[in-house]
Amino acid sequence: MNFEYETMRLKLAVLNDSYADCVLRFYSSGRSIFDLVEPAKADNFYTPEFQRANLQSEFGAFLNGIYMRYFWFAKEKPGQIIGTASFSNIIKGAYRSCHLGYKLLPEFQKQGYALEAVSRLITAVFEEDRMHRIEAYTLPDNLNSISLLTRLGFELECTARSVIMLNGGYADHKRYVLINPRD
Repeated sequence: MNFEYETMRLKLAVLNDSYADCVLRFYSSGRSIFDLVEPAKADNFYTPEFQRANLQSEFGAFLNGIYMRYFWFAKEKPGQIIGTASFSNIIKGAYRSCHLGYKLLPEFQKQGYALEAVSRLITAVFEEDRMHRIEAYTLPDNLNSISLLTRLGFELECTARSVIMLNGGYADHKRYVLINPRD
């Protein structure tokens, strides 16, 4: 996998710790939305120190091929992160699978940015990293996420019962799957 990709409107990049302030602005800007659909964060998550350390960890994991996070910059706003996608729980060998997660600031939603970014990254994961299967979990009422996954070609596999802790309790999620069409 490369450190950067470009699409028609976006630059997608793995970032190092020098971007801690920029990443903090992104997470802080989307906090009211992101916190509704994500597990609880560490008390110091919204600090430059935490983001610096987290970026160092993610960069190391990228170099080791066990985790990938790409931040998205709109070409017309090159200094602002508008979204991110990550590939986690990467299993190589016979499984060749991973989990996809993504988020986009609300003011950039419903403009095709997520479709553009995630489809480019999926192509890279299938072609360059030779993944066979990508799983994505979403809350059953997250219609924007369900629409995106469906447009990307993911198929509903099941409802995963009590799978992710959110807001003090475990929540059911829909599990969507995309299989590499070359396999």
